[in-house]
Amino acid sequence: MSFKTILVAGASRGIGLAVAEHLINQCDRLVAVSRTAAPVGEWIQADLSELAGIKTVAQAIGDDSLDALLYMGGTWETHAFTPQYDFESCSDEDIARVIAVNLVAPIRLVKALLPALRRSHNPKIIFMGALSGRDNFPAREVANSASKFGLRGVVHALREELRSQQIGVTVINPGNVGTPEVLADLEAAHLTGGEAIPLSDLMSILDCVLSLSRATCLKEIDMPATLGRGA
Repeated sequence: MSFKTILVAGASRGIGLAVAEHLINQCDRLVAVSRTAAPVGEWIQADLSELAGIKTVAQAIGDDSLDALLYMGGTWETHAFTPQYDFESCSDEDIARVIAVNLVAPIRLVKALLPALRRSHNPKIIFMGALSGRDNFPAREVANSASKFGLRGVVHALREELRSQQIGVTVINPGNVGTPEVLADLEAAHLTGGEAIPLSDLMSILDCVLSLSRATCLKEIDMPATLGRGA
């Protein structure tokens, strides 16, 4: 596959960095958006939870056509996914930050970049959700789960809104993904590699979505690890 311009939000670490590294040789221009420096692509420093950050990214894209917008950024509450997490102890600032980054920011970013997406011959929007946003998934992290659940609603509504323009909108809901950070956590907890999805599997799914024609609508993909929760 070959693309003109791809934007990866959250490209400085974790899944976002892995995605940027995977796509860097498949496009003429890879725009890597993050607050801290991204080691690959054309780094745009921006805090997408702020309107100023959204405007910075829109200005950087300028009059280019945007073949793919991949929102891979995300955050969660203090002590999330550990026994120390306690909803009652979460600060209001923590809750607001999670909702702003995981839910409000992708809505604003898509709105700002729609003109650039329309200029592409086969535009795609891909959001990184989570199994914790699925119905009845046993997650305790309230703000993170609410934001990921809401992101699914954003994707389904956007798909209907953009249907006539044939702009593809997809959300991927993975379990643990085998980034270096996650694998270190699993090792510390004495869990096996089967508890995490290999990064190569996630990249294969992304390649599949990006390769589809405008005639096909791929709505939502759930990716639990075989030995993980939600399988």
